[in-house]
Amino acid sequence: MATVRRRSWALAIAGALALGPSGGCTFGPKVLERSHGKYGESVRLVEEEQLLRNLVHMRYNEMPLALHVSSIAAQYELNGGAEARPFFVAPNPSNSNIIFRTFTSILPDVSVSGANRPTITLVPSDRGESIQRFLTPISAETLVFLGQSSWPVSTVLRLWVERLNGVPNAPSASGPSRGDVPDFARFRRVADLFQEAQDRGLGSVVAEERPVDVGNPLPGAMVTASAAVAAAKDGLEFRAVGDGTRQILTRKQPILVLEINPEAVADPDILELEGLLNLRPGRRRYEIKVATGPLPDPLRSPVPPADALSVTPRSTSQTYFFLANGVEVPCDHLAAGLVRPSLGPDGRAFDERAITAGLFTVHARPGHRPPPEAFVAVKYRDYWYYIDDRDATSKATFALVLQLQRLDFGRQPPAAPFLTLPVGRWRRANVRDLGGRQRPWAVMAFWTCSLTASRLNEAPFCIGGNSMKVSAAFATSCCTKTKRQNS
Repeated sequence: MATVRRRSWALAIAGALALGPSGGCTFGPKVLERSHGKYGESVRLVEEEQLLRNLVHMRYNEMPLALHVSSIAAQYELNGGAEARPFFVAPNPSNSNIIFRTFTSILPDVSVSGANRPTITLVPSDRGESIQRFLTPISAETLVFLGQSSWPVSTVLRLWVERLNGVPNAPSASGPSRGDVPDFARFRRVADLFQEAQDRGLGSVVAEERPVDVGNPLPGAMVTASAAVAAAKDGLEFRAVGDGTRQILTRKQPILVLEINPEAVADPDILELEGLLNLRPGRRRYEIKVATGPLPDPLRSPVPPADALSVTPRSTSQTYFFLANGVEVPCDHLAAGLVRPSLGPDGRAFDERAITAGLFTVHARPGHRPPPEAFVAVKYRDYWYYIDDRDATSKATFALVLQLQRLDFGRQPPAAPFLTLPVGRWRRANVRDLGGRQRPWAVMAFWTCSLTASRLNEAPFCIGGNSMKVSAAFATSCCTKTKRQNS
């Protein structure tokens, strides 16, 4: 009996120490270490699946939807306690004077409870400003940004340029399917020549700043020091014109310039590039401008050679539609008329995946589970649409578009959250009798199915799509078993 009592007290003291100040000091950092990476991976997976799902929807001429995870606030709580309870045996009526002798054992009690309360804020991109930005072609500043990035220039051109000096880049494929075969062969050759020139060092696209006049010249006496300071705050400056008695307000505008190395002016690749783009040969610098209107195709409407590159950029919507051509459409979906097939002049079917060949490909496969070789996969109309994990080119293109999507979302003005989800709380409590001659035992547990970090990737399925999520809650009540004492 003495041995059992000493063991019970030792276990009770050990449990109290484990739940004491030292355990509380390490609880927060340990939880952060275990949950930070999981939350990051879950958000990454949700964004990748959302982008792929939108591309699949657009392949079927359906509206895309973007629901962004704006913030995650997680609260963690850990409570514990330990106590020792005396256990009394009911007194014997024949000898009621020895009540205190029925105090036969000490029953230690240890309880532990914890709570995890993550709150996820979701913001949809369905506001007027977001839709307008989605449909508006990218600006010259964004072209400068893309030109300065380390991504292949051929990828940037094929994704975000609709026409280059009038040479078309599958313009009919950057919108809902029209059922025709787009013209893109010459532009792809242009993109390959740009990439070849960049790899061989024949030329490069550089960013420069050029002053642009804003307004009309003013007399020099009207330009005061305070006016110059106010202009500098807005990124403007005054510049003297003519004989110096008049000044004009100017703004530095970033521009892109294609520079050809002197020894590469007569290179065959450069000459072919100049011929395809109808550029004046022999020049070392070609300014890259954003076209303000439609440009004629030099093959169909011959025009004099140009001294600059006129670019017709695409919007994010056009880029998504262009990439959606790389989504494989199952034969039964084509037969059912879910997607309009493209037919050539000879009446033969044209595979739209040729438009994004070498850039982006999405495969389709039936089944209950995603293919094991899938990098990211979504289920739609009984098929799994996925990017092959071994397709490095498609993964790189997908990552570039995803980064530009995040950049576009980050520039949106702050808005009220669409949905804030307190996604769950878990609690577990254990009460154990650790000793004593009379051994009643009790175990109580409570668990609730909730959306935690590891379940964040289920959020799109809960919000939309042809999927079903079944949640279950299980609870066990207190169970006791004691020996009845005779009275």
